[in-house]
Amino acid sequence: MNKKLKIGIIFLIATWLFTGIYADDEFGEHSPFLKYRPSFQVYFKSPLGMQDMPASYPAELVVEEAIYDDFINQKHWSDNDFLATSACAILYLGTIYFLISGTITQFKHGK
Repeated sequence: MNKKLKIGIIFLIATWLFTGIYADDEFGEHSPFLKYRPSFQVYFKSPLGMQDMPASYPAELVVEEAIYDDFINQKHWSDNDFLATSACAILYLGTIYFLISGTITQFKHGK
């Protein structure tokens, strides 16, 4: 396995753990975001949307809403969305570049 492919795999793992996609709870638009801590979950959607939590809400949906609030509604990073979006772009593009160029090099050399 060549260096570019190894770096691509590291980028892939970092991208999976530190970036996510969330659905806006008001409009449903999807946006990438930078997670403040590693998590295997990639897609985040509020089961409540813009509603208040009813008293008889199912426990598994309460947990899902708490996770959404923790990652999306709480500002663990700065309010600088450009910085977070740029970091996501670097991880996404780095993953694509290193995996593709490493795979092409691997096939060329047949190792």
